[in-house]
Amino acid sequence: MKKLRFDAVSYVLENGNAHHKLQTLILLGGNVEEQRRLTRELKSLQNPDGGWPWQLKKGNASGISQTARTLQLLWSVGEKKDSESSKRAVSFLLKEQNPDGGWSENPELEDTIPKESKWISTKYSGFQTADAIIALIEAGYLRDERVKNAVDFLRKTQNEEGGWPSYVGPDYPYEGSDVAVTDHIVLAFLKFGEPKNSLVIKNAVKALVKHRESWKEPVDAATALCVFLTLDYPVNHEYVEELGTNLVETQRPDGGWNYFGDLPSNPGQTLYCMEQLLKCGVEISRQPSL
Repeated sequence: MKKLRFDAVSYVLENGNAHHKLQTLILLGGNVEEQRRLTRELKSLQNPDGGWPWQLKKGNASGISQTARTLQLLWSVGEKKDSESSKRAVSFLLKEQNPDGGWSENPELEDTIPKESKWISTKYSGFQTADAIIALIEAGYLRDERVKNAVDFLRKTQNEEGGWPSYVGPDYPYEGSDVAVTDHIVLAFLKFGEPKNSLVIKNAVKALVKHRESWKEPVDAATALCVFLTLDYPVNHEYVEELGTNLVETQRPDGGWNYFGDLPSNPGQTLYCMEQLLKCGVEISRQPSL
């Protein structure tokens, strides 16, 4: 069994926001009272429009992915799906759906999102669509026409090699697939009822394998690993072993992982890497503070 070289848990608990910390405690079975406190903190951050602020920073406009993922986390710790808070969040997501059936990031965040985050668009629908689909289906909207339209958007925008861009628009700065968005899109299709052996899913896997050289970067490695494990690849499969090894080796001395290149470690990315590695049987120590 592989073992992490550095303390990832402490890194997230010291540097993450309430969402990161709560999810880490849930993942590792930590302090129930602290989970309750973090749940209250998360709920208190909800904006008047029903969404949660981008990166959970007070004063930021509501983020599409942040709202969808926060909803799912709160539901996992007992928040009622018919609570007033949940209803307001779902209404926010539905209101922000674009005419093409997809979601972009909230246009109100245009001046908040750093310019270097070129994979995020506040104008054109993209990867946020998958997060919205997953949350809405969990909220009971599986048969709703708006969810069907969102899935159709993802189906139409799958490219020839089998992947997806992070958004679809004339100013998209990259070519081909953005590997890092594949996981949530595949999860959205499966949540909608897409068979694991469908052409859409098979082509998504082909795209991941085609971009195997990018698996050295933590963001793409964690994404691909999530997809393969979700599709029931065994932990001794060559792809799973390669990706798990890459993640163990790219952990940074501060305990965290970054997205790629020389970017600093990131709590959200670190949490996601831990989550995938745990599924592979990698030993992640539970800290006394948990």
